[in-house]
Amino acid sequence: MISRRLVRIKAVQTYYAFTQGNYDGSLEKVQEALEMSLEKSYELFVEMFCLIVAIADHAEYKIEFNRNKLLPSEEDLNPNRKFVDNKIIQAFRSEPTIKKYMESASSNWSEHYEFVHGIFNKMANAEFYKKYMEDESQSIKQDADVICKIVNKYLVDNSDLDEILESESIFWNDDLEFSLSNLIQTIKKLNDDNIENFRLPAMFRNQEDLEFAKTLIKSTCLYHQKFDELIEKNLQKWELQRIAFMDRVILHLALCEMTQFPELPVRVTINEYIDIAKGYSTEKSGTFVNGILDKIYNQSEDNKSLNKIGMGLL
Repeated sequence: MISRRLVRIKAVQTYYAFTQGNYDGSLEKVQEALEMSLEKSYELFVEMFCLIVAIADHAEYKIEFNRNKLLPSEEDLNPNRKFVDNKIIQAFRSEPTIKKYMESASSNWSEHYEFVHGIFNKMANAEFYKKYMEDESQSIKQDADVICKIVNKYLVDNSDLDEILESESIFWNDDLEFSLSNLIQTIKKLNDDNIENFRLPAMFRNQEDLEFAKTLIKSTCLYHQKFDELIEKNLQKWELQRIAFMDRVILHLALCEMTQFPELPVRVTINEYIDIAKGYSTEKSGTFVNGILDKIYNQSEDNKSLNKIGMGLL
């Protein structure tokens, strides 16, 4: 679930903190900080599943509330439970990790009743939801589609949700987009054959991704002076101290990948950090980072200093 892109972004943030004097210059502490940051990203991923269940719980609460009216209508006594009984949401309820989070004190969407209530009201009045509820046929695809629409329409770019998450954890400021994207991808993979045994994807696809994260932050901290020298050699009419500090941080991590990971293609590394520079530094940072990395790469091609192997040769 934790992609290499997210590892790189978290490494940029953690390494920036390291350069500002955090972690007492300890490599062990900076690695622990990166791992904690990635663990919090995974927690947010799980929390989004819990939120979907909380919305369904609110729908069930409304059903029970209406049923217990003094003078309930026929509709109140015989409610439409299609969303409450959504097979995907039921699978979420019984998934061990989600269940554990929902039972813990740290995950309690009932504390944000007004937010959940607001999402439910918007959803209940939406045409896509009404059509879903009125359709008597049932399928995993229908159940998946309605959840994905709820996510895209009411959770993406939701300032109230951003505020709630920011108050819960400083680590979640930039993670919501990744978490919701992964939530949708997970839902779309569900079908009649795998719904009964649904399990959340692991935090990392494999051990190599975890080792990539650890080595990336450690090696960048160890060799930062070497990377500064490489950058300075390729600056034209500029001093190292005059470039945007975040550009320098991003270049350090990119150069670490280029020089310390022989199996990673250089072009992949360069493209990844150009995108990160565009999102996390100045307007012109993408072009600047691209120019410096291209120069260093071309020089290394001439003197064969990168020693790439396998996929790294592509």
